[in-house]
Formats: sequence, C-alpha cells, structure tokens
Amino acid sequence: MATGGRGAAKGRGRGSGRARAAATGRRERPAPQDVDLRVQLPYFLIRLAALVVITVVLAVVGVSLLLSVLIGLAVAGLLTWPLGRMQRRAAQRAAAARGAAGPQPPVAGKGRDA
Repeated sequence: MATGGRGAAKGRGRGSGRARAAATGRRERPAPQDVDLRVQLPYFLIRLAALVVITVVLAVVGVSLLLSVLIGLAVAGLLTWPLGRMQRRAAQRAAAARGAAGPQPPVAGKGRDA
C-alpha cells in the first residue's frame, strides 16, 4: 500500500475543534471542575457493594462468572443510577463550598520544594 494503511486524506481538511464547534453551532464543554474524591467515596462504595452482591448472588445461583459480572455491571448501573446523580451533586456542592471558602492550604510533601 502506498499510504501505509492510512487514508490518503487522514488528518487533512479538518479544522480545529473550536473552529468545528463554531461552524456547527455547538458549544464547547466547560472545563472540568476540581472535585473532592473524599466526598464521592461513600457513594462509590455503595455502588461497588451493589455490584459485588449482585455478582456473587448470580455466581452462587450457577451463572458463569463472566456472565454474572457482566449482568452485575448492567443491573448495578441501572439500580444505582440515582445514587450516581447524588454522588455528582455532592461533589459539585463540595467544590462550590471549597471555592467559596478560598483556596486550600498546600499539603506537606506535595509541592516542588518537598
């Protein structure tokens, strides 16, 4: 192959993401916020526990392990979807409260001088 498996026009004729978004009329996504993962931890653990319980119950019933994990992921995702929304809101509230309280003091050992 003369092009080495790549299309002849690969990467050409495409504008930057910003130019494409402006041309199509779509807005760009806002920058990701800093979130406090400690706020999200209880919600995550509850969702993980739901996955483990569903998977173990299916495996004990006699479903193959791989299939029970896949079914567990799907069912736990559907059952804990409202919990995931609460997790996101809690993280946003914590980030907003932290932003209103001012910048956090530096943690020892995390800087360049340590």
